[in-house]
Amino acid sequence: METCKSPRKVLNAAYALAAACLEEHGSKFSRKDFTRPQLFACLVLREHQKKSYRGVVALLKDCPDWCLDIGLKKVPNHNTLCRAHKNLVKPGVVEKMLDVSVRAARKLERAAKKKAAGKSLAARPGRSAASSPSTRPCSSRAM
Repeated sequence: METCKSPRKVLNAAYALAAACLEEHGSKFSRKDFTRPQLFACLVLREHQKKSYRGVVALLKDCPDWCLDIGLKKVPNHNTLCRAHKNLVKPGVVEKMLDVSVRAARKLERAAKKKAAGKSLAARPGRSAASSPSTRPCSSRAM
């Protein structure tokens, strides 16, 4: 498991995850000030930094570049974040996000294993994959 101490990276990763899992808006009648992925990313930042709703609003106001990273034109009010928490942190929504993040992690793990396997074969000059002990036939065993 990889962890990150950079709040900006956490904010961007949470936004990417939410964008893959959530629809932009909860209803066709909702105000279009903020998207659900943007609000989710703000809530994750709140948890990561162990701040109150007002604290994360102040943090986002102090870091306008972070807001631009996730497409925020203005910082949400603390009440907006509180209401978003009630709507977004539900078992069905969280399970869907967890499934997507697990699939992405497995995909990255497989890619890393393939890359590592390619490097290990390339690191041994004069030895091909066909001559390695794991791929040789076992017909010469004494019985």
